Amino acid sequence: MKYGVLWRKTTKNIGDDMQSYAASLFLPSVDYMVDIEELDSFVAEDDEPVATIMSAWYMWHKWNWPPTKSLYPMWLGFHYDDLQRARKRGMPCHFEYLESGPGFEYLKAYEPIGCRDPYTMEQLDRIGIKNYFSACVTLTLPKRPIVKPEKEYIVCNDVGKKVLKAIKKQLKGQDVEIKVIPPTRKVPSTDMPWEERKKEVEDYLDIYQNAKCVITKRLHCALPCLALETPVLLVRKNFDSPRFAPYKDWMKSTTQDRVIAGEFKSFMINPEPNPTTYLEYRDSINKAVTEFIDNAKKETRKASELVRTSYTPEEVMKWQNETMKMTLHNFHKEEHIDIWELAWYHNSNVISKYIKWRKKLGMELPPNKDDEV
Repeated sequence: MKYGVLWRKTTKNIGDDMQSYAASLFLPSVDYMVDIEELDSFVAEDDEPVATIMSAWYMWHKWNWPPTKSLYPMWLGFHYDDLQRARKRGMPCHFEYLESGPGFEYLKAYEPIGCRDPYTMEQLDRIGIKNYFSACVTLTLPKRPIVKPEKEYIVCNDVGKKVLKAIKKQLKGQDVEIKVIPPTRKVPSTDMPWEERKKEVEDYLDIYQNAKCVITKRLHCALPCLALETPVLLVRKNFDSPRFAPYKDWMKSTTQDRVIAGEFKSFMINPEPNPTTYLEYRDSINKAVTEFIDNAKKETRKASELVRTSYTPEEVMKWQNETMKMTLHNFHKEEHIDIWELAWYHNSNVISKYIKWRKKLGMELPPNKDDEV
């Protein structure tokens, strides 16, 4: 058995690598780096299975599903979202790649699927996949060496300009440094080897570990701070995103407006310890992953002998192409309908200009609301 670390090769987000790092600590060795955006094309040497902890956010390239037979997966910390649809980035689809064909068959073969949040659980419930709440693997990060800094410091990680300005004003005169660190790299990390990225994660964890407290809007800054037992304040404009349930209730959390109003000045001066709600989930993950690795060490079969699904590579490719066509068709259809409705029912200035532009070019116009369609 070989061992793989799931990563997003092109990411700028250090939080992505934080999850990969947490999973890597359980492995006897790191033999492969498995790109989450190319799950269906990953191939190991000599038909060897690659034990991989599949805890991550899935995924920009949704058409690269289901995962390859080379992976011997442990499914926990699974989060699947159609965020791309809202942002008009990535693949314009919802959950189509999980709802039918090989995509559905794959998840069914590995159920129950450990999920990172109730939203993902609800979506799997909807399509008939057994699941449970596993929480996130970053909760298992071990504490780092305690090093007393020359001067106490508070970490601000992606809190926003207005919040940062307010924090600096509220702590003026206090004998504490405000250390601002970025949540992302300046450029995608395509050519950055894992060892470099691993070192960067460890440097961040050392900073978190020895901070007086950490203030952040990033989930994968806040969860590691729980694991490190560093007091953390999760600050968001709002908590509309389903990614933050139930974690916002596991730590001190609030909105930007309340921090700006000075309601958390006392916390920053005298931080309270974090709640311990997460501990039962950390223990559960540790136990489950340790058992998974122990079983992997004993496994002698080839990857092709461990496959739990019956579809062929040709059937997967056909299904992927058909699903891609369907999602693109539905997406474009919805977009065109939106334009027509805006043009005729809302008489937007922007849409009116768009209509004039189409007329000028001799292009087809949307039907009038009173015309038969």
